[in-house]
Amino acid sequence: MNQNELQQLFPEAQITTAANIGPAYFTLPFQNKWLHIPEHTLSGREKALLKQLLLNEAKTTSEVPKNPWAQFLLGQTTEIPTGLAQTQLLQFNLSYREEDAGSFDQTLWLDAVSQTLPLVRECFFLNGKSGVFILDSPEPYCIDEELAAVLDILDDDFSLRTDLYLGQRWPVDARLPLLFEEERKIFAASRTIAKGSKIITLAAIALPYFISESGNQNLVLQALQTTIGSVDGTHELITAMWQNQGNLSKAAADLYLHRNTLQYRIDRFFDVTGLALKSMDDLALAYLAINVVAIPYTN
Repeated sequence: MNQNELQQLFPEAQITTAANIGPAYFTLPFQNKWLHIPEHTLSGREKALLKQLLLNEAKTTSEVPKNPWAQFLLGQTTEIPTGLAQTQLLQFNLSYREEDAGSFDQTLWLDAVSQTLPLVRECFFLNGKSGVFILDSPEPYCIDEELAAVLDILDDDFSLRTDLYLGQRWPVDARLPLLFEEERKIFAASRTIAKGSKIITLAAIALPYFISESGNQNLVLQALQTTIGSVDGTHELITAMWQNQGNLSKAAADLYLHRNTLQYRIDRFFDVTGLALKSMDDLALAYLAINVVAIPYTN
């Protein structure tokens, strides 16, 4: 599907080099750029079809690297690479100005990042801006703050932005290509869900990702989302409380608020919504509501 065909079908679509233009847009990779369509104009079925079509098209139209791991993960061969019993697939996507594309050295960048990351067994680009690091993970690996800071320095050195998705640890067997395909979809969806985060894990976005398709038709959630949205600053408030497991002191620090000010906002939120954010059940429901992509609710 080319750009003209897409915009005939979805007149409000925008195609840009920016990976994220806001939470109100459904975003997918498209021909080394990004397709953004207003969420409220799409049904769940349309989003599922677009994911299937564009992600498969990206996979089939890109030249598959002559690399055993790439060919296996993309379904070009059923021969399972040897040497690893388990792996984590660290996907990357780069954002840089189009005028810098000719000067960007993929090999130099891969070498620089590989020297920073432990446990890299193989790495390759799948297209001009995205690819995979194959991690030798006998134990689950997490990206720590020190490594994240080094990656920020590399971004400055290469004048780009790197977005990463650290997948789960999986056995290296015949099921891995299917898991990789699903993790690619999750990584693409994370541009909207994670709202600018540079390092994504499944645990960080699992709740909004897995309920987005099933929850967006629920009138109760839509009505609750409308009520929550009537209170200023609720998205940041709920997110901070969720990320800190209801700990007021830590959430206040993340929001740069005095603890008493945060308590006042929580009390005001309860008065409007009836949800007590210090209760994990109520907090989970509020977090669910703000992350469901809702069809506009009307009485």
